[in-house]
Amino acid sequence: MKRYLKNRWVRIAIALFALGSVPLAAVAFFVLVAPWAAPALVVLEGLWLVTLWPAVLCLAGGIVQVRGQAKQ
Repeated sequence: MKRYLKNRWVRIAIALFALGSVPLAAVAFFVLVAPWAAPALVVLEGLWLVTLWPAVLCLAGGIVQVRGQAKQ
């Protein structure tokens, strides 16, 4: 696990995933308390979609890179 967390691509993927998911989760919990804030979810869903797929690709690249280094 430490090998994966040392990889730059894996760290970028985790950061991108957090950048898109944390604000979305925070506003989703806020909407439970204040339903009038629901339009903010639309913007944050777009942010989540824009950051999710690059995060998936970076994570896949990092996993392939770490596994390739282990075989050498």
